[in-house]
Amino acid sequence: MLKKLKLLLLSCFLVSLPAQAKLGIDSIVKLDWNGLEVVWLQDERFPTYNMQIYFGDGALSDPKGKKGLSSAVMSLLDAGTRRYDQKAIAENLEFFGAQYGGDSNHEYSSFTIAGLVKDRTPTIKMICHLFKDASFPKKEIKKARVRAVNGLKNMINSHGQLASRAFRELSLKGTPFSYPASGKIKDLGRIRQKDLKKKLDYLNKKVSKRIYITSPKEFLDIKHIVNEECGWKDQKGLYTRTTDYQPRKNKNSPKIVLVTVPKANQAQVRVGKFLNKGDFSNPALLKLLSEYLGGGFTSKLFQEIRVKRGLSYSAWAYAAGQKDYGRSGIGTFTKNKTLIELLEVIEKTLGEVAGGKIENKEVERAKGSLAGSYPFQFELNAAFLGQLLYLDHVGRSYSEVFEFPKQVSNLGKENLVNAAKSIFDWNAQTIVIVGPKKLLKVLKKKFPRVEMKSYKNFL
Repeated sequence: MLKKLKLLLLSCFLVSLPAQAKLGIDSIVKLDWNGLEVVWLQDERFPTYNMQIYFGDGALSDPKGKKGLSSAVMSLLDAGTRRYDQKAIAENLEFFGAQYGGDSNHEYSSFTIAGLVKDRTPTIKMICHLFKDASFPKKEIKKARVRAVNGLKNMINSHGQLASRAFRELSLKGTPFSYPASGKIKDLGRIRQKDLKKKLDYLNKKVSKRIYITSPKEFLDIKHIVNEECGWKDQKGLYTRTTDYQPRKNKNSPKIVLVTVPKANQAQVRVGKFLNKGDFSNPALLKLLSEYLGGGFTSKLFQEIRVKRGLSYSAWAYAAGQKDYGRSGIGTFTKNKTLIELLEVIEKTLGEVAGGKIENKEVERAKGSLAGSYPFQFELNAAFLGQLLYLDHVGRSYSEVFEFPKQVSNLGKENLVNAAKSIFDWNAQTIVIVGPKKLLKVLKKKFPRVEMKSYKNFL
């Protein structure tokens, strides 16, 4: 029965992958556009394209006091140029049915454009115009600042989102990656028009770029537009972000932080830690560990927290790496009165897994679930391109996409136990609870040292 299930999941994987992925790694073509590397996947099924532009630097290049600058550049790129205002730009791109947008994390930035192949020339010309001539009008900066500030302040009404934001900063404290890539309220008021222009100029002229495209072959005639009108040609000698830091040492006891919010009738809980280089060298194993602990209804934490005890409606887990660092985390929530019980269940469960108290059938269940769900991440061409971009960024082979099912099938109970010992050792975790101030007294009954911070520190 189990063999039949594996065969079924494998067939689902092969059927679900995008057409270009079915062709194998040889279908991924690398082109040289006058010194600009282009990764192209031919897809003749539809008259559409998806194009993603990678910039080899991100929020770590933002100056002190103006964090969030890279993110602001990407989000305000269409705010206006010397030739067009924001309304004219939007109407032009909407007329051609183009979808577009940018993002910036700590290590790199990216911009995506998608649309109809027949409209490629005016669309890509406009995008190039934005990158070359964005003027970031002051009135649009002000509007964007108000929206961003209101969004952060409204986080008080979304305790789950607030918990994840605070957890990231606290669990990564002491590393270059702890501060929010999009900045805080105090940063947003310091970003000026000249700062945005300077950062865009830096991205255009001094940072390495790579383009990812899935499209019919005819789309590739945009080469001259990208080279000439975007001005992106020879990338030799341009900068790509690398980060050095002192490796984090494991603690002898968990670090507990209560982030206080008024009138909270539930406690949001996050448990996890910073992963040093080397801690995330086996991505398939980390995905399997995440799936086993918190990958859905049949996962270990979900069963222990919800099914057996009814302490929460959900529980999830993750462990993954970027280029120079990684993160692990467990997320859930519960009533204030059952917070300690929930923490004890998490501690006990992690201890049992690290101690080898795992049934082989549970491991096989996690492997089957992971193999079955993995290909659906790439149903959209944009997601598949994004994975190739990520693999290039972290310096790993495209073959991972195609070999993943085999890599997972080769893992067993011993691998899972060793990973749990390393990644989810209870004494090495940072535990963040978002809830009312009265929980401090409750937490101190179990933990001798508890830090308390206001939610305002993270906005």
